[in-house]
Amino acid sequence: MNKKENKTLNKTPTEKESMLHLSTPTIVVNEEILRRNIRKMAQACREKKIALRPHFKAHKLLPIAKMQKEEGARGFTVAKLSEAAVLIKAGYQDVLVAYPLWGHDKWKEYEELASQAKMATIIDSFESLVAWEERARKKRRPVEVYIKVDTGLHRVGYAPGEKLYDLIQRASKNEHIILRGLLTHAGHVYGAKNEEERKRIALEEGKILLTVAHKMRKEGIALQEISVGATPTVAYNLQTPGVTEVRPGNYVFNDATQVRLSVAKKEDCALRVLTTVVARPAENRRIIDGGAKVFALDKGAHGQDGTDSYGIVENIEGWKLCRLSEEHGVLEKIRAEAPELPLGSRITVIPNHACPVVNLTNAITVLDQQNQVIEHWPVDARGCSQ
Repeated sequence: MNKKENKTLNKTPTEKESMLHLSTPTIVVNEEILRRNIRKMAQACREKKIALRPHFKAHKLLPIAKMQKEEGARGFTVAKLSEAAVLIKAGYQDVLVAYPLWGHDKWKEYEELASQAKMATIIDSFESLVAWEERARKKRRPVEVYIKVDTGLHRVGYAPGEKLYDLIQRASKNEHIILRGLLTHAGHVYGAKNEEERKRIALEEGKILLTVAHKMRKEGIALQEISVGATPTVAYNLQTPGVTEVRPGNYVFNDATQVRLSVAKKEDCALRVLTTVVARPAENRRIIDGGAKVFALDKGAHGQDGTDSYGIVENIEGWKLCRLSEEHGVLEKIRAEAPELPLGSRITVIPNHACPVVNLTNAITVLDQQNQVIEHWPVDARGCSQ
């Protein structure tokens, strides 16, 4: 494993630094909540005998990958090859690139990584199948793939229908392709308006793939893997007989979006942004030292707005983080009885979307239950967008 995974500060409890002494803005993570979230998901998957392949892009941190692996994760999902490289260099040997790779540079890099570890990727179109078949034939090494299915997000892959069935048939008969199964991501769940809608989308996610797999099975095509999942759908995915693998990512931290969707409560959120009030330009307005370069600009996910703020301002009723510029966060008073918030006040905010927040920082600070600093973790795959 990478040496960064074993990095500690070697401080005795009396020497620990309080969170309140940290320079701001900074990203802090409660270790106990983090571990609890990881254990809870792993246990749920074990009980249902469904493989857990968590998405590395959610946290990009090798110490968290280590925790997930120790709790029984089958392997990891990544979006980009540069993320896969970080994992493989650290010794992880089972990686799925759940992203449409295109271009000679990407195919070559994938092949180099696949020579070092067990790898798979997705095929989302006929063009993709032809390209991967040609590469595999020339290299005399088959490529392991999942067929990506559009189950409602309308982003990548074909929806159920003749095009999808034809693609599966062609892939299954190709001697240069090892077809693992079907894969989808029901990201449109982030637009769910209530619990019933979230449940419906989640149950449909698995049912659609299983219906496709059943049709293919009758035609003599066995699809071993049914891979689904996102943090808002995974609880229902685990209730769907026939699902073999789930790929949640955000569950390790949770965030304001997961709270809004009733996936988690505030006490299940491990990650927060610690900021300082640096200006008091008006009675009803305060400025904190975290802006869009800390919080990102998400008000939902997949381009959907689910809220009118940029996070949950904790333990300070009556103030809302309503506006961001690059380096400034604007708090507005929304209740007359809201506390004063003088200059220098420390504010913690649960961000709307934890994943880009981690990617925007160099390191996170890990805290114990008393908000004392345990250690600092560099973000190992920060900026890995290629």
